Amino acid sequence: MTQSHRAIVFLGWGDKAIDAINRCLSQSTLPPYPIYFITEKQTDTTPLPDTVTIVLTEFTIAGNRRKNSLVQALPPGLETVLFLDVDTIVLDDISLGFDMAEKFGIAMAMAPHYDLGSFRNFHTIMALEGIPARGQIVYNSGVIFLSLRHPKTRPVFDLALQLAHKYEGTPWGDQPFLSLAMELAEFNPYTLSPSFNHRAFGEIVSGSVRVWHSYEPVPEDASNLEYGYLHRFEKDGFVRTKRVPK
Repeated sequence: MTQSHRAIVFLGWGDKAIDAINRCLSQSTLPPYPIYFITEKQTDTTPLPDTVTIVLTEFTIAGNRRKNSLVQALPPGLETVLFLDVDTIVLDDISLGFDMAEKFGIAMAMAPHYDLGSFRNFHTIMALEGIPARGQIVYNSGVIFLSLRHPKTRPVFDLALQLAHKYEGTPWGDQPFLSLAMELAEFNPYTLSPSFNHRAFGEIVSGSVRVWHSYEPVPEDASNLEYGYLHRFEKDGFVRTKRVPK
């Protein structure tokens, strides 16, 4: 496949989202693909650069679950999309994500809190949907590579939005509903390493960080950590935790 139909998409609302997107654009090493911002008409998008195409939508659900409507809100003509949360910064080559999405439909990294059933007692929702909690993965929905040409991609996102509406009023955000939709649809995405979605929650880094996903400032060495060691982010920087066994 050519790369002419690849795009980068943000979804958000309000001044904080605008500030975060500008931070991402100014500090990231992004591939040269068109950039879109999906938002509501009440958000003042004038501080964004002209290179960002604004896509207005009317969200039908509140809070972070609005991300479950991502695919439905995408403009026509896109084929492969990198969705980024507004608080991300791309630090290194991420082409693997695009390539794997085009092969498998969706490519994502698992969340630091990676057990779906124990994610804030989400096993209660799983039980209602007939899915026993047996250690299934929570995928982190802050960085999603997806191919709209793949026949299973859109149905997974449609189901995630249905679930988000069905359990409206419950305390969970978009992320577990997307992961549950994959379980119900028996869909297995390509699983990216955590380097594609580093949350700075104290998780171990093997190699270096490709996508920084935090409002914390990016440590200078995040994309160039010392070879041969595992690292962990603590306070305002990375520390070595253990030498990798030879």
